[in-house]
Amino acid sequence: MTFLMTTRFGGQLAVTTTGVETLYAAERDRFAEDLAGLDDASWQTPSLCHGWTVRDLCAHLLMPYELGFGSFIVGLAQARFNFDEFAYRWARTDRRTGAELTRLIAKTNVAGFAVPGAGELAPLAHLAIHSGDVRRPLGLAGRISPEAGWMVLNELTSGRHSVGDDLLRGLRFQATDTDWSLGGGPEVSGDVATLLSALNRRRTAAADLAGAGADEFRSRLGRVSGR
Repeated sequence: MTFLMTTRFGGQLAVTTTGVETLYAAERDRFAEDLAGLDDASWQTPSLCHGWTVRDLCAHLLMPYELGFGSFIVGLAQARFNFDEFAYRWARTDRRTGAELTRLIAKTNVAGFAVPGAGELAPLAHLAIHSGDVRRPLGLAGRISPEAGWMVLNELTSGRHSVGDDLLRGLRFQATDTDWSLGGGPEVSGDVATLLSALNRRRTAAADLAGAGADEFRSRLGRVSGR
């Protein structure tokens, strides 16, 4: 199956479902390899998401694969329809070990991502963004492939849940490890893993951005809510 991804400036990119599945599998396997090497202390390391440990984030990665629609609605209602609070409660009540979470993450696939209304790229984006939240504080940043990063960056800046103009306006974003750029103005540059985290308002990642526009971008992050 082939679907069209519309870019922020009206162009279209042809993306195959098979391509997404292949990229997802490669990113999943690479991430599982990283997790397999963690000791107990590493699993308790704070992630880039405030208040969440590495273990919490890995439990959260499994949420779209394990939580049925009925349980989702009940849990969301119990959290007063605050999704972040619901997701945090779900992850914090998970009692599985790091090794158990790693084995289950390694078994996930695109077809099992059970989020109603989620787009074709949602499983890859979910993995790419949150694996960055785990890897960076562990000193493993930059491990996402340029191909997967390119695809998720396009989705992040042009999809239904795209980054707002409060961060993007008047700046040019340039990936240093793949042929991806966006916008015009003073440049903000970094590898795809750093750009993905920074555009998701992770300030720790934004500190590693370079270019004439990097300080302005970091200033904008300071004026909006972010992690």
